[in-house]
Amino acid sequence: MKKFYYIPFILQKIGYIVFYILHHIFLHLEINGRENLLNLNGPIILAPNHTSELDVTAVPLIFPIFSKFFPIYFATFPKKTYKERISGFRSYFYGGLFFDLLGGSSVYSGYKNYAISLKDHLALLKSGNNICIFPEGRITVDGKIGEAHGGLGYMVYATGATVLPIAINTLYKMSFKEYFCSRRKVVITICKPLVKNDLIFTPKPTVPEFRLASQKVLDKIQEVLD
Repeated sequence: MKKFYYIPFILQKIGYIVFYILHHIFLHLEINGRENLLNLNGPIILAPNHTSELDVTAVPLIFPIFSKFFPIYFATFPKKTYKERISGFRSYFYGGLFFDLLGGSSVYSGYKNYAISLKDHLALLKSGNNICIFPEGRITVDGKIGEAHGGLGYMVYATGATVLPIAINTLYKMSFKEYFCSRRKVVITICKPLVKNDLIFTPKPTVPEFRLASQKVLDKIQEVLD
């Protein structure tokens, strides 16, 4: 796990400065709920709703630049999945080594077993690192919060990490023109942290219970967005 530690750390600091400037100029970015970061200790799982590809550039800005929670490792798809879902030049960059260097950590797809699919993420959390995962698994298709997957719930169960729900309202379908013309105000709200006992209620939860735990996180986010 130490192999890429310094590279994501450095690149995320550079990205932080770049996107802090850009987002505050062009998005009129507002971040609320920073009081919920007080006395927060890791490892933590950042759990935002997924409105846009820009989400990953905005989420780190909830922390100060010298926060102890950097680097943040992001749960990503395998490169093959991005090639299937994304066309154009982006398909050459998404996934693989490029994402790894930025702090991406790919799931192992096709196993239908959380312990295998998320083994790298579990190892990161157990080593005291912090993970960002989108409970919905993918970007919203209609601007509304989608159905939760169970990966987040399983990670909480397996590691006992604290979950930090993050409500993003909203980067959905933002065009380059809209971004650079400063036509939208984006508000990110940091919700109160949730611990294992808030989400997991049985000693040996099943897959539906993991999904229910993830859904509870999305429900907290929905309460903010309503």
